[in-house]
Amino acid sequence: MDNPMPTGPSALRTSIRLSLQYSFLYSVLSAFVFALAYWFTQYEVQDWVLDQMRSDAGTLAKTFEASGKEALFERVDALAEVSFENARVYQLLNADGVIMSGNLASTLEIPLPDFVPAEELPLAGDIHDEVSGYWLRVNEIGPYLLIQGTGDHLVLEILEALGIALVVGYLAVVAIGLIAGVWIGRITERRIAAISNTLAEVSSGNLASRIPISSNPRDDLSRLSAEINSMLGQITRLLESQEQISNDIAHDMRTPLQHLRQRLEKLRDSRTICPDDISTSLEQTEEIISTFNALLRIAQIEGSGRRERFAWVDLCGVIANVTEVFEPAAEDAGIRLTSKVPDERLEVFGDSNLITQLMSNLVENAIKHCPEGTMVSVSGDTRLAMPTLRVSDNGPGIECADRERIFRRFFRGEKSRNSPGNGLGLALVKAICDLHGAKMIVSDNCPGTVFEVRFLQ
Repeated sequence: MDNPMPTGPSALRTSIRLSLQYSFLYSVLSAFVFALAYWFTQYEVQDWVLDQMRSDAGTLAKTFEASGKEALFERVDALAEVSFENARVYQLLNADGVIMSGNLASTLEIPLPDFVPAEELPLAGDIHDEVSGYWLRVNEIGPYLLIQGTGDHLVLEILEALGIALVVGYLAVVAIGLIAGVWIGRITERRIAAISNTLAEVSSGNLASRIPISSNPRDDLSRLSAEINSMLGQITRLLESQEQISNDIAHDMRTPLQHLRQRLEKLRDSRTICPDDISTSLEQTEEIISTFNALLRIAQIEGSGRRERFAWVDLCGVIANVTEVFEPAAEDAGIRLTSKVPDERLEVFGDSNLITQLMSNLVENAIKHCPEGTMVSVSGDTRLAMPTLRVSDNGPGIECADRERIFRRFFRGEKSRNSPGNGLGLALVKAICDLHGAKMIVSDNCPGTVFEVRFLQ
């Protein structure tokens, strides 16, 4: 290989750079999500604290309505006494601003802020060590004003635990993302290197080289590798076919060209020109031209350049036209030519002229190679859930070993070795089938042969 794929650090530069970029993007998105989760949790916990104070105010209001002010005073004092280290604060004021009950030693200035630092509240007794401030709420209960406060220590503890969990989780996500990104990048780079190395080997002449396929067939690189391998296989087959065609042309055209040259040399050296020799030379020239025209037509069809002419074609009409054209030739050869088509239209998407050429070659081939008294039948149907053309005869048949080789260019079986022709008729049929995505099947008719064209569309 002239340019082997580098395997050092520079070979991983692209994959690692992409991995780091995606890891950075993933880290930023994770940080945003974690920050959003932290803020949302803080909001929900604070809202839960306020809901608790609203619920307590509603309970005290019911106590006042049901049992009067004395019961209200006792209930507020009881709540203040059971508040551990003043985690909750209560104060009940009458209409004159006099403290009636609670654990606040003095009154506060109204309106109250939403949050007050702990050292600014006139509390009686010790304060919980982790309380840094209180959320306050004011409610009216009859003629009285109820002030409630809840320490922030519980919220802080929840947020502290959540913050530690989020930080540790974020660091783990970033670390795992980096490790996984670099690991995937290295795997991807190795697979890309395998593709590049294979292409380099093919470009240097090793057409047998193929890309190894991973165990996951649905992976993008696996599908790409499979497509490249398929392309390389097709290129190999085309090159082998071209080599075979060249050999076949050199082998099959050498004899008629030598005969033509000998006849022309004879004409050159002869003092008298024989009209028969000129006619024979012209006939040989026409055969050679016909052979090259057939090869050119096959090459044009295999190039798929005629797909732009595709349209819906009625096979029943094709069968009727071909049968009508070849009836005189079949009658002259002592062969009975029949056709059978279904009542409904039998349509395929393709080139009408090429499909007619396909049918003509099959029928002509049957008439040419079958003896007198043979019956040749042309039919079409959809019995196999697909449009199908069928040309069958009860002639001598084709050897099983030759049924695959008859579609090769210039192939001629032993039975047809001495008959006229260039061995390209069935090769043209195969090219037309491939262009239309049709499948050609040759089977035994006991006796005779059946040529079946199945359009898989």
